[in-house]
Amino acid sequence: MLKLQPPTSGLLFFSVLYRSDLFSEELIHRKIESLYGKLITFNPEFNPLASYYSKEMGSVETLKRFFLVTTSSYPREFLLSTKLLSLDWERQWSDGNKRMVNVDLGLISAENFILATTKNYSHRIFLGQNIFADLTYQYQDTSYQTLPWTYPDFKDQAKIEFLNWCRTFLLMHSKIDSP
Repeated sequence: MLKLQPPTSGLLFFSVLYRSDLFSEELIHRKIESLYGKLITFNPEFNPLASYYSKEMGSVETLKRFFLVTTSSYPREFLLSTKLLSLDWERQWSDGNKRMVNVDLGLISAENFILATTKNYSHRIFLGQNIFADLTYQYQDTSYQTLPWTYPDFKDQAKIEFLNWCRTFLLMHSKIDSP
């Protein structure tokens, strides 16, 4: 008899790029924490896409970025619903048709790291409601490994080390076997 095994859960990941002259890290942090509980914070220094986002969001000097990761694990289905919620936040925090806060959402699992996106490409899997899953890293040989399509700002070692730490946290606080 075929017995289906449910997929492992993961930690929700939020990459927040925001206009620091209009919003505070604390305000955004509190909003996410009110829905998802205690969070781990990381402030990456490397942000090669700031000039790309400045075309929509404003001066590079005002753009700040931080990551938040849940301390509780969530079923993988939350990737879609939380991405849709993050799009609502972006609309609420926008100025006209321009985002003042950009929230990228992902899921950290023992096997991989997936970002949710509204953009379709050949390597992305459709999740529903115009959202796609982007396999950004796969876990192999004691670390997350980048892939040919991994965004440039996710290729630096500090981010990979942070996500490896998050993976270890996930494994220590749940009953997930390492692949």
